[in-house]
Amino acid sequence: MSFHVNLHQTTIPSIVSTDSSMASDTSSYHGVLKRTFSLRSETSVDLVSIPENAPATLSFHNINYTIGAKAQSTKRCCKNLNLPFFKTQEPKQILFDISGKFMNGMNAILGPSGCGKSTLLDILADRKDPKGMSGLVLVDNQPRHPSFRYTVGYVIQEDICNGTLTVRENLSFSINLRMPKEVSISEKNDCVDRVISELGLEGCANTRVGTEFLRGISGGEKKRTCIGMELVLSPKILFLDEPTTGKTI
Repeated sequence: MSFHVNLHQTTIPSIVSTDSSMASDTSSYHGVLKRTFSLRSETSVDLVSIPENAPATLSFHNINYTIGAKAQSTKRCCKNLNLPFFKTQEPKQILFDISGKFMNGMNAILGPSGCGKSTLLDILADRKDPKGMSGLVLVDNQPRHPSFRYTVGYVIQEDICNGTLTVRENLSFSINLRMPKEVSISEKNDCVDRVISELGLEGCANTRVGTEFLRGISGGEKKRTCIGMELVLSPKILFLDEPTTGKTI
């Protein structure tokens, strides 16, 4: 399976993203497939890499991931009962000997639902328990530093931001909470302004994000706000889980 994909270019350093909607409907994407890796999982997955000038290269070698046996009982005193809902689950392998390389720039992991895209993304971002995992992940041909997960950005599939704050206030909250105190307020504000401009959020920068009781910005603008909350930290690598599903970014 192969896809012809043209991901929009950006000034963001390096992006690794998962998307099942792109795999199910590729008719709206045009361009040239730069690099494809076939992932031998329960379902076929393609890795599409579109190089771009950026400071980081991410490679992974012989990645295997197995979900361990877990007791389904919620009460320890009942776990030995011979009942179906108290029996343990057998180990299940999710990823099978996967290797590949993401070049500098924007990258995407493509595949149908349930094939292991998010699992692979979490492993690359060092967000999975190493128990049950084997293989090697390298950043710029070096093993990941123990602090790796704190130096990269990660945007989960669900949009999590404060609906009672404006777009600008959400970005300011993120940078003030997570940036060192040594960084001046003016530098932080400049960074927020730059990210707002890069993400095309100028028109809604001073609009509240919105809640179920308060009308706010659109779904695509909300997703870009969540992305911006990570970009204000200038991460070397930005991971995004299903960023385009159900939204017009």
